[in-house]
Amino acid sequence: MVLCFIAFFVFAVMSIFSAKYRPLAKEGFRCVFRTLMMKPCDTGLDERIKADVVSAVLKYSPPLAKVINGHFAALSWLFVIITLASFAYTAVGVYNFYVYGNCDGPQAIGACILNDITGDYGRFSEPTDLIPPTALDGMAAGNASANVTIIEFGCFTCPYTKKAESTMKTLLQRYNGTIYYVFKPFPLPNHPYSQDAARAVLCAYRQNKSWELQDEIFRQQQVCSEEGALALKPLAQNAGLDMAAFNRCFDNNETGAELERYVQEGRDAHIYATPTFFINGKPLVGPKPIEEFEKAIAEAGG
Repeated sequence: MVLCFIAFFVFAVMSIFSAKYRPLAKEGFRCVFRTLMMKPCDTGLDERIKADVVSAVLKYSPPLAKVINGHFAALSWLFVIITLASFAYTAVGVYNFYVYGNCDGPQAIGACILNDITGDYGRFSEPTDLIPPTALDGMAAGNASANVTIIEFGCFTCPYTKKAESTMKTLLQRYNGTIYYVFKPFPLPNHPYSQDAARAVLCAYRQNKSWELQDEIFRQQQVCSEEGALALKPLAQNAGLDMAAFNRCFDNNETGAELERYVQEGRDAHIYATPTFFINGKPLVGPKPIEEFEKAIAEAGG
């Protein structure tokens, strides 16, 4: 009976590709259905599987075939447990891939991927598909006359954008005066309150406090993803903003049109993940080690 559960799934999948497996899939389904109805399985499918397995092993190792024949029920349960565990592990991987863009979840080294359901550029894109933006407007730092320009598209509620933040700060300090850094907010539609966070930071930029609010948001990223404006306004106060001006800017959506312009620039650049960087036009996707940025900066003449 035990193997009928697995046989049903296996033969059901195989029957999609070959009609000869459909009768076996039906037998497996009947066995599973009768078992769920507390009735004995009457197809004999599990016994035939046992006979086939023992017969196949017997050709190569009679002692092993004897062990399998004597402990077939226990081995069947072990196989079922392993199979179900594999299904569960696969399901977790699929969920992580959908939500985080990788199979390992938010702790993996990767990037936040755009949700395919939105019709945006998909998770199977490659850096070679990216088109460098031409406009340098955005939240900027560094020397505007520098030979090397780093443009970042990032989402404030993306854990990988947060991870890359310290690298960007280190680069600005290390290459003081020789690079120009431009951040373009690109909130992902599958990240809760990502638009609100982006609008808030743009409002802070009007007060020359974007770095301070970014730091607060990244420190409380989970709370921002859960509470939106309820968390953002206290963080803006912690960042030292003029709250009257901030509330007016945020509540009236004064930065909404500006944010849409940056999002459109990202779409035009074929952005498919955050953070995405362009170093003098050369794309880097994800929070790469600082050595990769240094290499790209050197190649760009920095």
